[in-house]
Amino acid sequence: MVPVYNIKNFIFISLICFLSACPVFGQVKKVKLLTQDDYGKWSQMIREGISDNGNWVQYQLVYDSGKDTLFVRNTKGKEVLAVAKGYDGQFFNQNSFVYMLPDKKIGISNLMNAKEKKIEGVGSYQIAGKGGFLVLASNEEDAATTIKVLDSDLTVIETIKSVSSFMISPDRNLLLYCHTDDGNRKVTLLAFLDHKVQKKTIASGNYDYSNPVWQANSNAVAFLGTPMLKTDSLGPEVFFYKVAEDKSYSFSMRQNSSLKGFDFNGNSSSSLIVSDDGMRVFFTLKDQEESSNKERASDVEVWNASDSNLYPYLKQSGRQGVNKMGIWEPLSGRILIAGKGKQDIYMLNGDQQYAITSDVFPYLPSDKERPEADYYVTNLLTGVASLFLRQVPFENAALVSSPNGKSVAYFRENQWKVYNFADKTHITMPSTVPLAYKGDYSAPRSPYGFAGWTADGNRLVLYDQFDLWSFSIDGKESKRLTRGREEGIIFRVANIGNAPSIDESWLVEKGKEIDVASAILLDAHSEDNDKSGYAVLSPSGKLNIKTFTDKKLSRLKKAKNKDIFIYRQEDYDLPPQIIVGSGNKWKDTVIFKSNPQHSQYPWGHSELVSYKNKAGESLQGVLFFPFDYQPEKKYPMVVQIYEKLVTTVHTYIAPSMYNTTGYNTSNLTSQGYFVLHPDINYTIGNPGISAADCVIAATNAVISKGCVDPLRIGLIGQSFGGYETFFIASQTKLFATAIAGAGVSDMSSFYLSMGWNYKNPDAWRFEYQQFRMGKTLFENAEGYRRNSAITFASDFSTPILSWTGDSDTQVNPQQSMIFYMAMRRLKKEHVMLRYPKEGHVIVAMDHQADLSSKIMDWFNHYLKDYPKPDWSSPD
Repeated sequence: MVPVYNIKNFIFISLICFLSACPVFGQVKKVKLLTQDDYGKWSQMIREGISDNGNWVQYQLVYDSGKDTLFVRNTKGKEVLAVAKGYDGQFFNQNSFVYMLPDKKIGISNLMNAKEKKIEGVGSYQIAGKGGFLVLASNEEDAATTIKVLDSDLTVIETIKSVSSFMISPDRNLLLYCHTDDGNRKVTLLAFLDHKVQKKTIASGNYDYSNPVWQANSNAVAFLGTPMLKTDSLGPEVFFYKVAEDKSYSFSMRQNSSLKGFDFNGNSSSSLIVSDDGMRVFFTLKDQEESSNKERASDVEVWNASDSNLYPYLKQSGRQGVNKMGIWEPLSGRILIAGKGKQDIYMLNGDQQYAITSDVFPYLPSDKERPEADYYVTNLLTGVASLFLRQVPFENAALVSSPNGKSVAYFRENQWKVYNFADKTHITMPSTVPLAYKGDYSAPRSPYGFAGWTADGNRLVLYDQFDLWSFSIDGKESKRLTRGREEGIIFRVANIGNAPSIDESWLVEKGKEIDVASAILLDAHSEDNDKSGYAVLSPSGKLNIKTFTDKKLSRLKKAKNKDIFIYRQEDYDLPPQIIVGSGNKWKDTVIFKSNPQHSQYPWGHSELVSYKNKAGESLQGVLFFPFDYQPEKKYPMVVQIYEKLVTTVHTYIAPSMYNTTGYNTSNLTSQGYFVLHPDINYTIGNPGISAADCVIAATNAVISKGCVDPLRIGLIGQSFGGYETFFIASQTKLFATAIAGAGVSDMSSFYLSMGWNYKNPDAWRFEYQQFRMGKTLFENAEGYRRNSAITFASDFSTPILSWTGDSDTQVNPQQSMIFYMAMRRLKKEHVMLRYPKEGHVIVAMDHQADLSSKIMDWFNHYLKDYPKPDWSSPD
């Protein structure tokens, strides 16, 4: 393990720097001060991965300069490959590695002998076949694709031109592609054999073939064929091919009376799905466009207050705005539509024998983010649909199907329940501890979470605040699997970060399978977020903590064929490292340390700060120390706010000018600022007043330590944090200056604004969500006025910098403009930055650098007495 600076180390190093001019310390290496010119040395580490055999690890270092590099190391830590500008790397053939390069190139490296091969003209690649084939794709000038197949010796053994679409099977042993061959349109199946391929044409004709989709076990495939001659009698056809039987089936949507009034919805996320048992093909439908004389009469928009949805939503989605699901049984030819009337397809159950549809229309127009809905279940064998759940809030709409398809779990009335499809029964999971929590939104309780199902579907694993619980689906038995509550440790099933299967569908919501007969890998972190680690729960119920430390551990990944793991370890004063863990007790071997230049600078450290609000609630914040910290000095401080930020205590933050909100903790601490991230608790009906209470209490707690100059404290926030910044600055003179990004200054006007992001009114944000008013503007006008910064505009004495993107669809830029106009009319000190063609966050790199620079200029002037920057001076 590399040494980590604690506060004693840091003071000692600072003392050495101070005395380095003296002869006795003349040979001690000086420590640099960090400047903006140094920021480009820092990298972000992304896309860590481990090979199936556990021998190799890959990662990518990304720099602000764009000089990114892809690396491969063995698990002993030795670097074996470094590729400038490399990306999208994958291991294959045990000891080989393939990656993309700019300008449509691909590189292939043998990690044992360092031999490399580069191929030009490649847009993408996939790995296929048990023998390690590579399928390379490149676009032609006519938008068609050329596919090249390479064997394990990297020899091109097949070239296929004029491909319109293709899909590799889930087992990666077959490739289906739609193409044109000598003017003939075909669908061809290619099998990957031992060092060779075998091809078979399975469809041909005057069709535009597309959308190949495989059965999960690779036994069958479906695809779409649109006739080249457009006539009313013809339309898109669905084709189905069974591989082992070499047998094809098809039907025309337009020629089937069951589908009258519907069009194939080729714009949906998944236009075709093959059931796991291969007996059905699912396809999405939409109502045929209805003529609207009202809309065709003129280009005038008609916004009717009684419309089910707002005009922009109706214009985009149509008057109905629903997707229907069609079901085709190729062997019998049967056609079925799931759901009736205005019911929208929601999901298929685990074995795809039932379809769940939702109907929001009884609850329109809605004043919520998303309307409530009734849910129906259609038995796909009988075609009978029945009501399943009534008036389900959007916040509790998650349904998790058992892997065997017999049941579905859902959260309702503050409890987890299980619905059995066969006998249509609902069973409540009784618990002696709460499985849900009441947040500080005026919305229904939210569950702590759903861990998964046992493979047989007879038990489900749920979370309480700390632990995992196992419940029998008959509701008769429950068992606590971990003992985190006693130790203040929160356990969760670890996400080992493996890539999802290529055949996964958005429409099949299977719950994660948990094998209780095998060891279960768990995430673990302390209730106060100070420690994190990993543990293993054995089938006998014994818990083995593999690692648990006062650092941030994340991004766990496992080798497919061995019990070898990698994960990231970092702290605010420790750049991210890659750790390898294996065996009964993880040795925690560091195989890579990023940003080695970090040790050349006197980095600050972070610590937790405790405080209480006026209600006596205990809260925590994170205090980041300046790089040059000396206990006898007082420093300026910047307070950055949002909601809960205590989880940042062990996060390494590389200095950078390229930040989407202009804010970077290390930019500030490197320039001699303390930085505080306080947590905020809210009271319904008083979001601004709650924020002011908690932030002022946290700031005073730090002031009491004696390390911060109470006259040199700044405040900064973006989005909801921008709202909080506007408001808090109106309530106290504690802050010498403030910076509000993309914030709300007037709650009343924002309540009545159009939410262009979601194409619905913004009122739901106040009644049910983040603004936490809990009532309408018309029920509590005084509360909206009391929590709006604009109400107190005449009392402002704090100089404020605000910024907004002129194309922000999340928070209307007019909210920043309202504040600007008030400050201008009242002759208050204020500057607004308005970035062209930017949204809720800043995306263009030149704008990011500009905002970061201006934020530092602003704080340096008001908190360090630097000269006023020219850009902030009036014309």
